Amino acid sequence: MLSPKFQRLNRDRRRIGTLFVSLVLAVSTLGAVSPSSASAVGSASSAATSAQVALADRWKPPAGAKFNVPRAGGEPEYRLERAVIAAIDHAKPKTTIKMAMFSFDRVQVSDALIRAKRRKVRVQVIVNGHEFPRAQRDLKRVLGGKRFKTVKRNGHKKRVARKNFFYQCQSACRGDGDVQHSKFVLFEKSGAAKKVVMLGSLNMKLNGVRNQFNDLLTVRDSPKMYDKLRIIFKEMRNDRTLKDSRRVYRDGKKYRLEVMPFPRTKATKKTRWTPKRDPVMKTLDKVHCKGARTNDGRTIIRVNMHAWDKSRGALIANRFRDLYAEGCNVMIMVGFAGAKVRNIFARPTARGLVPVRSTGFDTNGDQQIDLYSHDKILTINGHYAKKRDRKMVLTGSSNYQNGGQYGDEIFFRVFSPKIYRQYADNWGYVWRNHTHGFRWSRTSALRGGPTWVGPQYTLEDGLGTDSPEWRDE
Repeated sequence: MLSPKFQRLNRDRRRIGTLFVSLVLAVSTLGAVSPSSASAVGSASSAATSAQVALADRWKPPAGAKFNVPRAGGEPEYRLERAVIAAIDHAKPKTTIKMAMFSFDRVQVSDALIRAKRRKVRVQVIVNGHEFPRAQRDLKRVLGGKRFKTVKRNGHKKRVARKNFFYQCQSACRGDGDVQHSKFVLFEKSGAAKKVVMLGSLNMKLNGVRNQFNDLLTVRDSPKMYDKLRIIFKEMRNDRTLKDSRRVYRDGKKYRLEVMPFPRTKATKKTRWTPKRDPVMKTLDKVHCKGARTNDGRTIIRVNMHAWDKSRGALIANRFRDLYAEGCNVMIMVGFAGAKVRNIFARPTARGLVPVRSTGFDTNGDQQIDLYSHDKILTINGHYAKKRDRKMVLTGSSNYQNGGQYGDEIFFRVFSPKIYRQYADNWGYVWRNHTHGFRWSRTSALRGGPTWVGPQYTLEDGLGTDSPEWRDE
């Protein structure tokens, strides 16, 4: 049975349809229209337009997760970009859009932001400073490249923020190194929805549309998360190294937001990065492999990670391997994986090898990966902390790399069976349809002793997994 909300929408649509049918019949049967008939037709048209406006006023950005499918063409390929553009096009005058992206070359999105600015929407955009394509040049020209202006108030000069601006951070906006890697959009009001947050792995890039799997999570029920990210955006706009740049926020039992970077040069014993403070390691430390309310009693862990390497990557990989050895149902999809990480997953546990597949494909025969997942997703279903039936999604902007703790990054946890199911279903779709396996080779025992050398990692298709094409440059 349809909800009352959808019943009302259907009634409105039927009214619009009836009005337009009446209008067409009137014109076709009357031929020459008398003044009184013309007045009636005009009234019908006006009523239809009013009904359409009423429907538009009730529009809201659909809440929940969306996922694109690269190389699929049409709607599946452009799904995430179009969701962002729709929200931009419904932004109300005299409200604000704040967008933070790592990469941005989509003229379609910059055009939508420019249209919004011309409707008297305040538009503020921050990106990383590694590129300056046409889309960014257009935004700088229309929005202006200066974040602040000086005004006189009560005879005194005061520096105030501009309502519209485009700005590039040359490294982390709130830290002292790495990059601005956060990806989120804030809408003060889009359609009938207030304080909307959109975040995920997507950049505003053609490469992301055509060659990457990405996610976009739209949150409409957390004004607190909106307000916290609005504060973070303000700090990014200031582009200054902060002593307390790492933040942790909670909104009830559903949402957890952790914002990087960890301090580096200004770090203290209480604020510096340690394995125990790492957002991913903290999450995994709460997992218990047995006693879950799943079909076989094992906690289910799924990973879809784009870039995974170096010492932090090895730390996280070892933890997943340990959880698999302890009995968790762990399955991993990985894009770029460095040698340390590859070798960890090449070592079997007592249960065998951790199930790992690659999302990377060389589709043009140049021995470089050109089709891959760009997601940064971890899902957990089972025994987590003190609950045996916890369903959690961790998404955001951060890869499993050393830079993940020192750049502008977002870790967003959602504790929701509905959101978990959306991510779990998409994970299964990608695993079944858009991955390939690895071939694991074993070396013989070392000469002169009983020591066994564990399996060494080799790719089934011999592709260059250390290619920089895998990484966010």
